[in-house]
Amino acid sequence: MLVYTASEASSFYRDQSEFPFTLCYKTGLAKEGSHHVVDIARFLVERRTALAVLTILVSIAVGWGVTKTQVDPSSDAILPEDDPYAAEVDEVQRDFPPSRSALFTFIAPGGDIFSREALGAIEALHARFGEVKSAVAVGSLVNRRLNAVDELIYSRQYLLPPLDTLSDSDLADIRDIALADEDLVKSQLARDGDMALAVLKYRPVTDELTERLDVARSVVALRDRLREDYPDVEIYTLGNDLFELDSYNAQIKDRNNLAPLVALATTLLLWVCLNSLVYALCTLVVSFLGILLTVGTVGWSGFAFNQISNMGPLVVLTIAMAHGIHVISIYLQGLHDGRAKTNALEESLRLNLQPVTLATVTTGIGFLSLNYCTSAGIYGFGNAVALGVFWAYLVTLTLLPAMIMWIPMRRIPKPLGVRGMIRAVSQLVTARSNTLFWGLSVVIVACLALLPLNKVDFDRFEFIDKDSDFHRVITALAEKIGNDQSLVYAIDSGDYYGIANPEFMGEVERFADWLEEQPDVSVVGSYVGMLKSLNKAENGNDEAWHKLPEDNLQVIDYLVSYQLVQEIEPHLSPIFDPEYTTVRITAGTSNLSNVQLLNLNRRIEAWYQENLNPKYRVLHGNNSILYARLNDTISRQLLEGFTVSFLLITLTMLFGLRSLRYGLISIAPNLLPPAVVFGVWGLLVGQLSPYVLMLFSISIGLVVDDSVHVLSKYMAARKLGDRPDEAVRYSLDKAGSAITITTAALAMGTFILVFSNTYYYQNVALMLTPIIVVALLLDLLFLPPLLVKLDRLLDGRSPAKAEVEGEPATTPTESS
Repeated sequence: MLVYTASEASSFYRDQSEFPFTLCYKTGLAKEGSHHVVDIARFLVERRTALAVLTILVSIAVGWGVTKTQVDPSSDAILPEDDPYAAEVDEVQRDFPPSRSALFTFIAPGGDIFSREALGAIEALHARFGEVKSAVAVGSLVNRRLNAVDELIYSRQYLLPPLDTLSDSDLADIRDIALADEDLVKSQLARDGDMALAVLKYRPVTDELTERLDVARSVVALRDRLREDYPDVEIYTLGNDLFELDSYNAQIKDRNNLAPLVALATTLLLWVCLNSLVYALCTLVVSFLGILLTVGTVGWSGFAFNQISNMGPLVVLTIAMAHGIHVISIYLQGLHDGRAKTNALEESLRLNLQPVTLATVTTGIGFLSLNYCTSAGIYGFGNAVALGVFWAYLVTLTLLPAMIMWIPMRRIPKPLGVRGMIRAVSQLVTARSNTLFWGLSVVIVACLALLPLNKVDFDRFEFIDKDSDFHRVITALAEKIGNDQSLVYAIDSGDYYGIANPEFMGEVERFADWLEEQPDVSVVGSYVGMLKSLNKAENGNDEAWHKLPEDNLQVIDYLVSYQLVQEIEPHLSPIFDPEYTTVRITAGTSNLSNVQLLNLNRRIEAWYQENLNPKYRVLHGNNSILYARLNDTISRQLLEGFTVSFLLITLTMLFGLRSLRYGLISIAPNLLPPAVVFGVWGLLVGQLSPYVLMLFSISIGLVVDDSVHVLSKYMAARKLGDRPDEAVRYSLDKAGSAITITTAALAMGTFILVFSNTYYYQNVALMLTPIIVVALLLDLLFLPPLLVKLDRLLDGRSPAKAEVEGEPATTPTESS
């Protein structure tokens, strides 16, 4: 049984008034005359051992799910699942399975790809491509066929004879032939002759992630061996499976390196701030248990971590540490005030139960709002962190009390070295309240005025490390060949062998001709182009025969011939399906922004809807347009989610604080930090990808933690009759140090993401860290003057009035 002295009673009731969810009732009067109060805080303290054992058992069971976790490094995980074009792409890819290939890029020394060393490197790729797992063919300058006229002139079928048979003049002639081939310089050769491409195709037995990664590793190994043998030639490689390998390695590195780094840095910070390694380790244990439960739950659920959700455990780590800091800091203050360990722990839990509960609910709402977005990358991240927030809350309440009580009290650490700073802040707020309020109001309004400078745009290649092969090759393709991305369309004739129908061929020809006239289309690959070329070659390479064949049987003969060539040279891409019902048209583009790519697609759609026979279906055939539409689709979904989360968080604050006035006031310190930072971002950067934009939603839930601690303690003081300025001093004294330490831990944890291997995480660090810091500054310097000014205004400028939201003021004596 706990007995409160008269001096403790006043503090108890002040703290007790903060928590509306406290389950307390009067069970009788002790002999000493004080009330025996049974509440959640006492239950957590008295049952701490049983709760700790139960938590450990649950952690073992749930944590076993870690062994079942999966990683999905696919870039397609970020695509919206409800995009109307997604079904079209899936349908086309069933007829035209995506090519499994790796693109090798060779950049020559001295700017001439037709040097012996550069061509030797390409020949070596052809000789050694079998070292790649499941490899079937390579296509490059080495096996480039000459046209019919050049075949007769040079008496050979291929552009490049064996290299050891060529003289320097032969190499010069080959260079001239190659650069004169318009099709070649649009697909495999830079116009200035300093770069060439080679496509290595492979056919893995399965589509399992492990096999895709194994293939990618074998490609990288071959690239590295070629680099060793030809050190003067720049050799790079890229492909979807290689992109997955890079993403997979980056996720593993971040998980293995960043998490320990965050844990070490925040533990050292807490050690300094709490002046106790033992208590710092307590928060670390609780945080890692929260991560174990989070990752285990995701593992049991069967969902895979992707590029975005892989960051979830790091966020959970910092949130769990913040909860632990609040509990420990108030507990240590109680010990320094002379309270027994049990009394101090109960008081800390009573003080923190409301704000920690509200912070958990609001943070969970912020992350769950990401489910409005249909991108698995985004909603997977939101769900993972929401789970982690829930587990961190439970572990903090059920395990941390037992750990705290197990620590022997040989020496009470003197933590909170920032209390001197908080006292200075309190004096500043009291003395310069009006100046702070109006000065910061001007700064905030100025930052809000900068918000329209932001433009939502997304370049998926920005996710790639600037030093990676992927980025180098994409840049080179755009600058040297002019074909760094493409739009693919499939035209369905509706009939078996329908693509040989003269009417259908005429429609496709008109479409291809119109595409070639567009200034933002660099190259067009089409079925009719192939037929014209074959028809011309069949008739002595006479330009007059560069037209569609009129004989239906001749068309079918050409189709069969192309299929036979494909079997011999599988590096060629299919341009019609096996049933001869559908054809593909590719429009290569270069250096187009998302907006420009969308505008081009709209023009193309408008043209074929107005000009092509409506009985021929035209479908989108690749994901380029889906990536370009990410801006519109995901931004709209994030806006919907933000609206809902903002309303729910506001209602939660109104209910949790049991005050309309303070619930509405809480909007300002929660909404303004991200708004201010996004305003400055608009001035300095101005581009927001959807994955940076989502920080606006989740940051509101995160920054509630600080403001709710300040507000709850301010309200408690006001209810007991303190004037607004006195209540501000009390709230800053009780909460200021703890929120400063938690902000420092959160900011350090997010800032460390700057060292991530993933460009996306680096952007998160650059945005989320300032938001967290600005939130603290506003909670310390703007929220207190705002509370004082509004309370005096709403209470008729009566400093002594203690009525809050219609509740009569009570004194400690009356409460007792």
